[in-house]
Amino acid sequence: MKTIDEIMKEVHSLWRQGREKEMAPLLEEAINLCKLQNNNLKLIELLNEYGGCLRNLGEFDKAISAIKESIDVYEKSNLSNEIAYATSIMNLANIYREKKDYFNAEKYFNISKAIFDKLGDKSYSYVGLLNNFSLLYKEIGNYSAAEKMQLESIRILEKDSKMNVPLAISYNNLYEIQKLAKSNSSSIENLRKSEQILLKETGTNHPLYASVLNNMADYEFSNKNYNEALSLYKKALEIVRTCYGEKSEAFLSVSKNIEFVEDFIKTLSIKESSSSDFKNNLKINEINCTNSNSKRLTGLERAETVAKYTSEFIKDKYPDLYSRICLALVGVGSECLGFDDEISEDHDFSSRCQLFLDDPDYKTYKSDLESSLKIFCKDLESIVSNLKDINVEIMPISNFYKYYTLFENGPKTESEYRKVPMDLLCVATNGKVFLDNLGKFSEIRNRLLNFYPEDIRLKKIAFQLNKMAQSGQYNYSRMIKRGDTVAANIAQGEFVKHYLEFVHLLNKKYMPFYKWSYRSACSLEILGNFTHDNLKKLSEASIYEKESVIEEICSTVVNTLNELGLSHSKIDFLTYQAEEVRKHILNPSLRNEDSWIE
Repeated sequence: MKTIDEIMKEVHSLWRQGREKEMAPLLEEAINLCKLQNNNLKLIELLNEYGGCLRNLGEFDKAISAIKESIDVYEKSNLSNEIAYATSIMNLANIYREKKDYFNAEKYFNISKAIFDKLGDKSYSYVGLLNNFSLLYKEIGNYSAAEKMQLESIRILEKDSKMNVPLAISYNNLYEIQKLAKSNSSSIENLRKSEQILLKETGTNHPLYASVLNNMADYEFSNKNYNEALSLYKKALEIVRTCYGEKSEAFLSVSKNIEFVEDFIKTLSIKESSSSDFKNNLKINEINCTNSNSKRLTGLERAETVAKYTSEFIKDKYPDLYSRICLALVGVGSECLGFDDEISEDHDFSSRCQLFLDDPDYKTYKSDLESSLKIFCKDLESIVSNLKDINVEIMPISNFYKYYTLFENGPKTESEYRKVPMDLLCVATNGKVFLDNLGKFSEIRNRLLNFYPEDIRLKKIAFQLNKMAQSGQYNYSRMIKRGDTVAANIAQGEFVKHYLEFVHLLNKKYMPFYKWSYRSACSLEILGNFTHDNLKKLSEASIYEKESVIEEICSTVVNTLNELGLSHSKIDFLTYQAEEVRKHILNPSLRNEDSWIE
C-alpha cells in the first residue's frame, strides 16, 4: 500500500506534466488515507489540493464542498496555523470567482486578505491571494485595483528565484489586465517574460504555457497577424486537450477562438472590397461567435459579440470618442438577468447592446452615431450569420441612472436608498459591462452593487420578517379557519413575496421583477436550495397542508438568522425575530423607528 507521501509525489509529477485529469483519483486516495490517520493538518492541505484540481476541471460544486470541508476541519481542530486557514478561504473565494459568483468571491477574498494583513505575511500563499483577487477585479471591470494587486505580486515574486512559476503567471495576468484597461504599459514583453520562464520550468505541454500562447495569439490578432494568431491558438488547444480534456471550459474557450479566427479570415477575403471600415479592423471575439450548429446564444452572449464589433467600429471611425465610451447590456429584459430562453424570443428580443456616453458626448455625437450605427448594424448582420436584428442603443449615463434610481449618480445616502424600489436597483445593476473606457458608468454601478448601507439592509430584513409573520404565520391560518380560501391564497402570495425579498437581502442581492424573483432566489448561496424545494412544496400542497410548510420555512428562517449572528432568539414567530434584527442597526433614529416601516 502506498503512503501519502508516495501518492503526492505521483500527484505533483502529474501536475508538472499538466495531467490534472489523472490527479483527482490519486488525491481522493490520499485524502481517505489521511482520514484514517487522523492527521488534520495534512488533511486540510490535501483537501485544498483536491479542490484546486476539481476547480481546474470545471467541477465547481465538488470543489466548493472539498474546500469547505477543509475549513470545517480547521475550525473543529483548534489548529493554530492561520496561514493554512487563510489559504483555504482564499481557495474557496477563487472557486466562487471561476463560478462567477462574484459576491461570495469578494467576500471570502476580503476575509482571507484580512488574516494575511494581520499576520504581516508575504509568502507564496499571499501572492496567490493577490493574483486571484486581481483576477476578480479584472472580471468585474475594476482594472486599476486589479493592476495594483498584480504589480504588488510581481514585486514580491521577483525577489525570490524559487517563485519563477508564480512570477510567470503574474506576468501573464498583468498583460491581460493592462490590455483591458487600455494601459500604456501594456506590451508583449510581459508575455515573453512569462513564456521564457515557463519554457524552463514547466516545458511546453502545460496548461500555464497554453494560457500564455492564448494571449500571444490575441496580441498577434490585434496586430492583424491573423495566420500567426491562428497557429498559436491551435498549439494552445492541443495542450489544453491533453491536460483538461475536450469537455473543459478552457478547451471550449480556445476552440471558439479558433473558430472565430477561421471565420474572420474567410470573411476578410470574401468582403475585402467592402466599404465599411470596421470590417477590416475587427478584434478577436473570445466567446460568442459560434456556427449555426452550435447551442443557442444567450442574450448576454449576443450582446458581447455586438459590443466587441461596436468597440472596433468606434475606435476606427470615432477615435477621439473611443476613450470615453461604455458598452454594456443592462436594464430591462430577461436577457439582462441571464434568464432568457427560446420563449423569450417571441417578443421584444434582439441582438443588442448599449452605448453609454457622458452628457456632453451624447449631445455632440448622438445624431451622427445614430445614422452610422444603423449602417454598421446592417453590415454586421451580413458578417455574423447567427446574429439577427442587431441594434446598438445610445443613451446618456445620467439618464439611465436617473430613470431607474431617481438620481443621476444613483442613491448614496440612507434616505436616498429608501426611495428606490429594490427591483429598480436590480434593473440598474444587472447584466454585464463589456467595456468602460471612461469609467463613470462602472463607478456608479460598482457602488450600487456593494448593496444597501448595512443599516438599511437590516431595516428591510426586519420589515420583511414582520410581513412574513403577519401574512404567513397569522393570517393564512385564520383565513383557512373562516373557509375563505381566496383570502388564504392572497395571504400565501404575500408571504412568498416577502420571503423572497428576505432571501435576497440576506444574500446582498437586489431582487428582480416578481416573475423572476423565485428563479433568482434559488440561485443564491444562502437558502437558495431550500427555497427551490420548499416554495415548490408550498405551491403544490393542499390548502390544509400549506400551514405546516409555512411553519417549516419560518423555522429555517430563524435558524438561518441565528447562524448569521442576526438573532440569538429561538422563538419561531418572526415578529420577535424582527426585533432581534433591529437591535443590530447602528443609526439610533433608524433603530428606534417602528420595524413595520420599511
